[in-house]
Amino acid sequence: MKSKNMDRIVHKNGLVRKELTLLIPFLKEPKREFTLTEIKEIGKNKSHHYVFETLKKAAKLEILQEKRKGNTNIYFLDYQNKQNLQYLIFTESIIKEQKPEIPYNNILSITKEIKNKFYSLLIGGSYAEGKQKKGSDLDITIIIPNSDSKKQYETALREGELMIPEIHGYVFTQEEFYLMLINDEFNYGKELVRKHVIFYGAEQYYAIVFEAMKNGFKG
Repeated sequence: MKSKNMDRIVHKNGLVRKELTLLIPFLKEPKREFTLTEIKEIGKNKSHHYVFETLKKAAKLEILQEKRKGNTNIYFLDYQNKQNLQYLIFTESIIKEQKPEIPYNNILSITKEIKNKFYSLLIGGSYAEGKQKKGSDLDITIIIPNSDSKKQYETALREGELMIPEIHGYVFTQEEFYLMLINDEFNYGKELVRKHVIFYGAEQYYAIVFEAMKNGFKG
């Protein structure tokens, strides 16, 4: 969905971009339950009242669920509500905008020949964390439909090996990525959920993550 359309949706519902940034921890650990204090500390937000009111608003809109544990309110992502997808996609676009140091044009260059548009491309590694150095590689992962051949995507990745920074990557089918998420052991797929920037295909990505969450993925 285009950014301008998303802006209209957000403002129509009384939210602003700054408020949506408080959702970022929920996207990185989608099954985790957070306290207000934890969200305040992760977001480095000094205003208790602002975080409190924003989380309450998100709960009212059913983006988050809220429950009481002792004297503490707990918040967690309402992944069963499909209407949330528009908010998550928009929040992911904010994360992308906050990382201007990522060479997006290089990624665009290697993917322009890919014919199928129903894939997801995620940036991981040091660039996703904002810890890249001068010689750091750019790590990307492409998640493709199960019916697709990996060949055209792997060809695109080989072109990236000639660029600066050098692009290294993986190609997984949606089924392969899903199986990594529901596996009991920690693996690259789970790491990517926690540390990623979505360049393309957020809707397809979240369809897999939500299905995995229904079937044992704990984030």
